[in-house]
Amino acid sequence: MEANLTWLDFFKLIIALIGGSLILRALLLFLPQFFKRKSVSIKLGSLLERILEIYRPVALLIMILGFVGINYKIHGVLFLLLAIVSFSYIKSYISGVLFKINPLVSIGSNISTGDFKGYIRKFLFFGMIVNEMDGNRFINYSYIDKNGFSINQNDNNAMRRTIYLYEQEKIAPVLDLLFENPLVNFNEKPSIKKTSDKNILQLQITLEKGVQMEALQDYFSQNNIKNSITKL
Repeated sequence: MEANLTWLDFFKLIIALIGGSLILRALLLFLPQFFKRKSVSIKLGSLLERILEIYRPVALLIMILGFVGINYKIHGVLFLLLAIVSFSYIKSYISGVLFKINPLVSIGSNISTGDFKGYIRKFLFFGMIVNEMDGNRFINYSYIDKNGFSINQNDNNAMRRTIYLYEQEKIAPVLDLLFENPLVNFNEKPSIKKTSDKNILQLQITLEKGVQMEALQDYFSQNNIKNSITKL
């Protein structure tokens, strides 16, 4: 059977697909410079991350089809054998892609799946690291696909929160800090106002899914802003 693709065509295809991936990564890297509003760059960044997550397996599939297209008989058999041997890994990877593009899922989300429950700490190729009460645990995406999962709504719902900031005279530095860290959901604009005590500010915000109030408090503390969830 005559080959439909040459090796040169195949290498050109690989270069084009790698170029597409690099363009998406560059957009993610330089996105904050294109938009003055941090909330806009955060939302577009999240969208680009999901597009890139889908782009990877699609690009890999196109490469495989291009490789098979060079010689249908020999390369087709090689691909079939590789697919049979690696079926469990392929299934786990695809499950991971579908899992990670779910808008409910993010780093810090409080997840329950099967016998495990904890906070998502890191996404890996074939699974994720979840922080449980007794430490970190690796959970395979196939396990999640088999057992299903739920996100703890108490920790991850977009809820309006109030925090008090002390010894802070200017509002602008506080808002700048919020824009520099993707903890806050800017779909609902933060509200900050002075209280009867001129040295105390009342900040009302909506946190991103999976973000704990303690994380925001630690962030303010690291920037030398005394804070409390109750008015002292």
